[in-house]
Amino acid sequence: MRIIACQNLKGGTGKTTTVLSLGSYLAQLGHRVLILDLDVQGNIAESLEISHSHTMYDLLVDDFSFEACKVTARPNLDAVLSDNTLASAEMLLVSRPRREETLALKMRGVTDYDFIFLDCSPSLSLINQNGLLYAGEILVPISMDYLAMLGAVQVVENLEMIRKYYERTIRIAGILPTFHDPRTNLSWEILAALREVYGPAVLPPVRVDARMKEASCARKTIFEYDRRSRSARDYIKVCEVLFHGQTLGQNPAAERGEAGALLRAVAG
Repeated sequence: MRIIACQNLKGGTGKTTTVLSLGSYLAQLGHRVLILDLDVQGNIAESLEISHSHTMYDLLVDDFSFEACKVTARPNLDAVLSDNTLASAEMLLVSRPRREETLALKMRGVTDYDFIFLDCSPSLSLINQNGLLYAGEILVPISMDYLAMLGAVQVVENLEMIRKYYERTIRIAGILPTFHDPRTNLSWEILAALREVYGPAVLPPVRVDARMKEASCARKTIFEYDRRSRSARDYIKVCEVLFHGQTLGQNPAAERGEAGALLRAVAG
């Protein structure tokens, strides 16, 4: 099981889109996927057009189990949603012992997923610290602008702080260039700078695509809306690099004997 937090300390870099795209693609291939929304904006619920009576607030603050808080969003894809109540959760957690490990403690025993993605907010909040201490890896989406690069640097510095104070090393799963526009010199300059700084950790870029915005308006993942779009194809390439060697071409659901035919290749 891989637990991956998606974070950049600048907003608008495609964190939620990335979590939804990677998670939905893996789920359609038959992998069991869980998304944990740690952002007070609650964009996961909006994007998937789902709701649930118990949210991340109930999991972290109240005595609700993971099973009581999770909701099935799509076949093989579960989620624990968030909303504006999560803002008050941080204030309530501050005075509790092991406050930074609350999420990890709540998720003990949850092992029946192949991938768990955490959609983190663009901040150094206590909620995000919970997410990073639970995750074993971090994925950093960087839109093609310099402020997003600065936000990524701050994320890396925060990982060093976690290593120092909590004696926990979090691996950088990848640096993901997002909103790449091949028509502009700036996009290519920033992409080259990322490759110079982060080397092989830089994943294939995800291009600007109007179809992604249309999918969001339709409350669908890009693979539900247009699986042949450029952004869908780009996220498939990201998956192939990020999860290389993890049987992405196979159908684990079929191996488990589950009924129903699942997509073998979402791109057609």
